[in-house]
Amino acid sequence: MAGPGRNWKSVGRLVAWFTWPAWPLAAWTVWRWRRQLRQRHVALPLWFAAVSLTTTVPAPNPDRALLLGLPALATLAAFALPTFRRSVLALIDWFTLLFFSGCALVIWVIWISMQTGVPAKPAANVAKLAAGYVPSFSLFAFAVAVAATAAWLWLVRWRTKRNRDAIWKSLVLPAGGAALGWLLVMTLWLPVLDYARSYAPVVRTTVLQMDKPGCVEVVGLTRAQIAALRFHGGLDVRRASLPHACPRLAATQDLEASMPLLLEKRQWSLAASLRRPTDARDNLLLYRKNE
Repeated sequence: MAGPGRNWKSVGRLVAWFTWPAWPLAAWTVWRWRRQLRQRHVALPLWFAAVSLTTTVPAPNPDRALLLGLPALATLAAFALPTFRRSVLALIDWFTLLFFSGCALVIWVIWISMQTGVPAKPAANVAKLAAGYVPSFSLFAFAVAVAATAAWLWLVRWRTKRNRDAIWKSLVLPAGGAALGWLLVMTLWLPVLDYARSYAPVVRTTVLQMDKPGCVEVVGLTRAQIAALRFHGGLDVRRASLPHACPRLAATQDLEASMPLLLEKRQWSLAASLRRPTDARDNLLLYRKNE
C-alpha cells in the first residue's frame, strides 16, 4: 500500500495528472542534460522534485506534497524548451497562445456575465453552483486584470516578431500565460471562489439562528469549521462535555442519526440545519438547549 487506503496505481495516476504537462518536459530535460546532472541548474530542481515525489507515497495528503514539488518540476521543464527544434517550439507557442488566450477570454466573459447579466447563461451557471452569491465590483482588482491582459497582448506581439531568438524566448509565452491565468482568477474570480470555498456563509447563518451569540459546543467538527466559527462568528467554541456549559451545540450532519443517542431528547432540540451553498455534504446541525 502507498499511504493509508491507497495503492501504487492510484498514486501513479495522481502524479501523472497533477503534474501534467510539466513531467514529460522534466523527463526530457533529465535525458538531454544527463551529462550535466551534477550542475546546480539541473541538480537542485531535480533533487527537490525527487523529494516531493518520494514523500507523496506515504503522505496522508499526496496532493499537498506534489504541490510543493511543482516549482521544481516547472524549472526542470523550462530547461527542456531550448533543446527543441524550431518546428516544435512553434507548435508549443501556438498551443500556448491559443490555450491561455482562450482561458483568459472565458474568465472575462464569465466575470462580465456575473456583473451585468449578459450573456445570461454563465451568470445562471454561477448562481446555480454558488447559490446566494452576490457579485461585487473592485476597481483595484479590475485595474490589475486589465493591466495583466494588456501585458499578455504586448507579450504575444513581441514573441511573434521576427528577430533574433534568445535562449529564454521560448519560455515567455508559457510563463506569461500561466501568470495571466493566475492573475485573472485571483482578481476577477476571487470573490466567488472565496464564497464557494469559505465557511463564512454557514457561520453567518449560524449566528443569525442564535438569540445571543456567544458560547457554542461542537461535536464532530473539523479544525477548519471550528476556526471559521471563531473567526467569522466571534463565537466561544468549546468541545462538548458533561455537564453542558453552552446553550447551543453544533454538529456535523454525518452525526444526525446518532445525535439522539448522544443528547437527551428533553434537554436539546434541533434549531436549524445549516446548508453550505456549494457543498451539500458539508452541512451543520445546530441544537438549542431547552430551558
